[in-house]
Amino acid sequence: LPKWVARGSRTGEDDLPVECCADTAKGLSILFQANAQQMAVATVLIKPGTPNYSLLAKLCLGIQEQLDEFVCHMREAAFTQMARIEKDFFILVTFQISLQQALSLYFYARSLWEQQSEYGLAIAILSEATVHLRTRDSVTSSIGMPDVGKNPALKALSNDLNDLRQHMGKLLHLWEKDNSAVYFDSVPQKVPADKKLEKGICMNKVEKYHFADVDPVLLSLPEDALKRSDSDLARELQEKLNQGFDD
Repeated sequence: LPKWVARGSRTGEDDLPVECCADTAKGLSILFQANAQQMAVATVLIKPGTPNYSLLAKLCLGIQEQLDEFVCHMREAAFTQMARIEKDFFILVTFQISLQQALSLYFYARSLWEQQSEYGLAIAILSEATVHLRTRDSVTSSIGMPDVGKNPALKALSNDLNDLRQHMGKLLHLWEKDNSAVYFDSVPQKVPADKKLEKGICMNKVEKYHFADVDPVLLSLPEDALKRSDSDLARELQEKLNQGFDD
């Protein structure tokens, strides 16, 4: 349908479903890549044993980057279609962006702590992760979560979010206690730029969908299809007469 419209159809994109517009379809492709990578991360987390925290940090950062790319693409290339989509959908995307930021920092901090080095930096990074899980001070704030309690689309996630906040808070308190009693590593007030992850990892690659080559179907009848002989007409007339007598 997007190609059909682009090739000169009189039907405008506003007359089509949002997902049938070319720019929206491209944006959804980016979003679905992020969703697929989220599923890959979830698969790793449910497996027994200690996961590769460093890899998870980069994967979550990659998810965040893809979600940011999706939102930017929709604003720049598909703003008209974006306005037709329910606002709650984009509030959910905003929630996911903040969540992936927090998880990336959390896993990065865990990887540093597991390496038994830079304990102070690990504490600073984990502390920053907890900031991204807090409720935003205002709608225009760029850091933190949308207000889960006030948004019907996010209410179902309230308990899980609170559990995650409590877990990170307890872990941060435990690390600070261990550092002050055992390691005595200095904790920076702000994570240095050269210590942050530069770029995330995106596992999925988009493959173009190709329609199978098939023989075209003839949409017209053969020339002789509508020609009937006198005997055919007589037979049809006799059948109608017989049907009338039967009634």
